Amino acid sequence: MEGLSMDPRKATASVSYNGKRIDTKLAEYLQSFSYTDVASGESDSLSLNINDRDRKWIKSWFPSKGDTMAATIIMKNWSKEGDTQKLSCGSFVIDDFSFSGTPVKLKLEALALPADSSFKETQRTKTYEKTTLENIGQEVAKRAGIKLYYEAPRIPIEKVEQSEKDDCSFYNELVKLYGFAMKIYKNKIVVFNEATYEKKKSVATLTEQNIEPNWSWNTKLCRTYTGAKYEYTNNDKNQTIKVEVGGGNRILKVTDAASNASEAERITLAKINEANKGDTTMSVTMTRANRKIIATSCVTIKGFGKLDGKYYVEKVTWDIGSGCKQKLDLRRVADRFTDAKSSTKAVAKKSKTETKSSTATTTATKSTGTQTPVKGGKYTLTTTKKGYYTAAEALAGKVTGGHPTGTRRPGTYTIFNISQGMLNLTTKAGVPGSWINPN
Repeated sequence: MEGLSMDPRKATASVSYNGKRIDTKLAEYLQSFSYTDVASGESDSLSLNINDRDRKWIKSWFPSKGDTMAATIIMKNWSKEGDTQKLSCGSFVIDDFSFSGTPVKLKLEALALPADSSFKETQRTKTYEKTTLENIGQEVAKRAGIKLYYEAPRIPIEKVEQSEKDDCSFYNELVKLYGFAMKIYKNKIVVFNEATYEKKKSVATLTEQNIEPNWSWNTKLCRTYTGAKYEYTNNDKNQTIKVEVGGGNRILKVTDAASNASEAERITLAKINEANKGDTTMSVTMTRANRKIIATSCVTIKGFGKLDGKYYVEKVTWDIGSGCKQKLDLRRVADRFTDAKSSTKAVAKKSKTETKSSTATTTATKSTGTQTPVKGGKYTLTTTKKGYYTAAEALAGKVTGGHPTGTRRPGTYTIFNISQGMLNLTTKAGVPGSWINPN
């Protein structure tokens, strides 16, 4: 009717704290709310900026690490008047909070992690034998007090060692090794195949009308490959496994341990597809947020010339304050390598004479107090050394990219690999361990 106006479009956050709704209490203090939804490799997160003008949060409402939060984004009058849409953000654990002033302000940050902190903090050493990727996930989830949602093929595993790593890092790396992805959502460990999600229909087609002007697009050639070659000698089975994928002149070298040719093929395909999948990326901010666009979904970019195509959503960031912004981090869906050729060759066992000679050399080395590292040989530590994720980190003596670290205590280890003068020491022959600096 003439004279009547449509109620404004508005987005708000509904928040529960330790199981109790606090929308009314929070409304007068909340300055901004941010929710980050990632496809895999990181934790989803919440961030709340609170104006503690009457100092309740710094006193009686003082938060604690480990407190839990859940959030839902509510969009009113979104596509038309009376249209209400909701997006569940999931469950979170407060990981970090800080106060600043004056006036007093609080920043609350929470991650989508199990309430049991041992999942990400307790370093564990354990050997899994004659099992599957799913069964290991079930065991890890049980220790964390959550459930496993597994939607990937059955992957048999003869043996794998969790060497002084927390459950979160260990299982995430193992899942990635076989070409799959993992994330934590609503108190579940979710394991899925990104290739399956890349094939799904786009949930939206985005044109310049849907995207704010500050978009960006990038493509790169560096660290993308036309093929891969794998070679690894399994000393337990006395055989060398070789795998070839693709061809051309940009070849990725892969040397991860494998128990058999089938496993080696899967690892090689996973490595090259992981390296290539982010060669073309795009970042956009929506003119109007679309709750159907979530991490792991696909969108179609149209009207941008050569940039057009199907893109996989790696990350979605929602910012709610004076308005509502939805930012998308995308990567173009590209063809994946699916075929690999493998071969195995028997390796002659060491003769008794060679074994005795090797033993004598080791004994002589110990008596002189010097050691000459040999890949596959033994190495004795007399002092505790810090263990690193890569040889480069061990050489630099510092961690990069949030990689896990460990400790190698005095004892005798097998040398899994040698690089840049650094040693990868393991307690199980044929299974990678931690990198140390022997100097």
